[in-house]
Amino acid sequence: MNQFLKHLFTLLILVSSTFVYAQDLDFDLEKKKPFNPKFTLGTGFYTLTGDIQNEESGFLRGTNTGYNAGMKFGLSDNIDLSFLLMKSTFQANNSASGEDFSSEIDGIGLHFTYTLNQLFKQSKISPLISVGAQSLSFKTEGYVRDNSFAVPFGIGIRINVTDRLEFDAALNWAVGMGDIDKSLQNEGGSDNYKSFNISLHYDLFTPGPNSDDEYFDDSYYADVDFAKLENEDEDGDLVLDVDDYCPKTPIGVKVDVTGCPLDDDNDGIANYLDAQKNTPEGSIVDEHGVRLTADKYHSMYSDYEVASRKYANFYNESEIKRENYKTVDEYLIAKANAFNIAYNEGLKDDEKIKGLVYKVKIGEFSDGIPAKVANKFLSIDDLESVTLDDGVVMYLVGSYSYLDEARGRKNDLEEKGIEDTYLMVDNNGEISDYVEPTPEPEIDEDEVVVEVPEDEISEEVVTTVTEDEMTNETTYRIQVGAFNTELSDEVFVGVDNVISFTGKDGLVRYMAGSFVEYKDAIDYQAQMKARGFEDAFIVTYKNGERISLNVAIKTEKESKVVNQEGKDEVINLEFIVQIMVAKSSLSADDINKIGKLGNFDKEAEGTDMYRYFAGTYNSLEDANIQLEKAKLVGFADAFVFPKLDGERITMERAKELMK
Repeated sequence: MNQFLKHLFTLLILVSSTFVYAQDLDFDLEKKKPFNPKFTLGTGFYTLTGDIQNEESGFLRGTNTGYNAGMKFGLSDNIDLSFLLMKSTFQANNSASGEDFSSEIDGIGLHFTYTLNQLFKQSKISPLISVGAQSLSFKTEGYVRDNSFAVPFGIGIRINVTDRLEFDAALNWAVGMGDIDKSLQNEGGSDNYKSFNISLHYDLFTPGPNSDDEYFDDSYYADVDFAKLENEDEDGDLVLDVDDYCPKTPIGVKVDVTGCPLDDDNDGIANYLDAQKNTPEGSIVDEHGVRLTADKYHSMYSDYEVASRKYANFYNESEIKRENYKTVDEYLIAKANAFNIAYNEGLKDDEKIKGLVYKVKIGEFSDGIPAKVANKFLSIDDLESVTLDDGVVMYLVGSYSYLDEARGRKNDLEEKGIEDTYLMVDNNGEISDYVEPTPEPEIDEDEVVVEVPEDEISEEVVTTVTEDEMTNETTYRIQVGAFNTELSDEVFVGVDNVISFTGKDGLVRYMAGSFVEYKDAIDYQAQMKARGFEDAFIVTYKNGERISLNVAIKTEKESKVVNQEGKDEVINLEFIVQIMVAKSSLSADDINKIGKLGNFDKEAEGTDMYRYFAGTYNSLEDANIQLEKAKLVGFADAFVFPKLDGERITMERAKELMK
């Protein structure tokens, strides 16, 4: 044991000093993911599978306890290298053969471990496999100390308890190359061993936040339960809100790993709303998921019909097949080149040198973007993303030739609740921060400096706008796919408004196009399919949230601007969401549900009853979205009714006025 502790102490001294020295050398280097060394301490049950064995033995029965300790180093997200010291004993007494032995084992080895993170992307638990090489020194009773070599193989699980602490449990089989039990019946025979090990890995070395960073007063958040916030699941779909791209799914609806309702036929209408379950691929559907009839199809999307057939013919007649290419990248680049030759002959014009373009940066992420933030950004129609050399994805909006226009957009975004915005300069594809020119100071020798009394100095109050107010327009985008790795930029040559974001599941999702009308979105969807993105589908965003396509289609037809022919007068048409009729004293459950809808109004109905309302809206589209929210939180009888100049009218009359 003394020898084991001596080796362990020496290992810790070497690794610690090396790491500290490395920190001093790397202070000028760009910040990257740390090497992340962790101290390892574990125990296990060991059994020698040699010539002399107990009559009853197994991983947890008739075995010997051992210990291991050392250091683990992360080589990548999935692979780590461990340098471990081992201490154990092997002993057995076999009455049948009349032989017994007892050996003390000291070992040192290197172990490579691979965790299969992609199998459980939303979980703290990951399967693992390992392989290693060990040098063993053993002292068998009655013999001099000897040496051997072993190659262990293992399978198990890893639990990420915290950012600094990991727990492993694994079964190991080691192929030995030495005679440990010294059996007289089979002299010189190599002995193997098996073990069940549990280990803790703790990060002792990764530094915390830099003490020189800008001071942050976290006492403001002392009462916030961040653990509870991270584990909230408001819609009960078993996908946490922080990872939920469809955060208000009705209760009981089946969802995928992103928290969005299943859509088996990929027509954009979720299964639970789809009146036609197996719509043919590429069909154009109404808000109920039913394929449009020939007459209705032609009247609504006659231009699309021609374009869709053209793109479909290109896809079917193309000789570019996936099986002819080694990677998805190569296949999609080939499809993109062929598509651009056929339909985008003017792309070469884009190669001309352009002047400076000003943009506004609204965020950047390196390890994935939260679902709520992604939905908020994707509601902005002119959003674009740029992937930097270090893997950071920058999100930009706007494209302005004049700096004042970009400043105006920046101020507008901040007023709508998007903070931390920055002006950027696009110099023919090179994105950089805009730096305000520093004017030369003018010194007036005749200027007299007057000291202002302290009691006359007023403190300026800076108000930060945090209201979550986004554009009122519906934005249609095409999600072309979700991939395990980033795609080459060549894949998207000729594609508009390409947005990429990485979710917590590790998949890189790509969006293309940005449209305010459904017919333009379905045309672009056909183009994406022709380019090789066979699973492309339409997603819809409004007011910083992802909404159902059926709501967008239905309300798009109803939310037209109300005008009277030959008159400039605007009709005062409003839509009110009524959620219930109840007494003035509400139950705690009702108060909790109303709180999730925001502000509410009530109106007396008789002597002791009230009508409760969850908002008044100028468009039926907005009212229907609030209605969906009300039903989601539990107001099953909620409905929308219109008012014209303050007087209640029928919905049929309101729809006639909107035509």
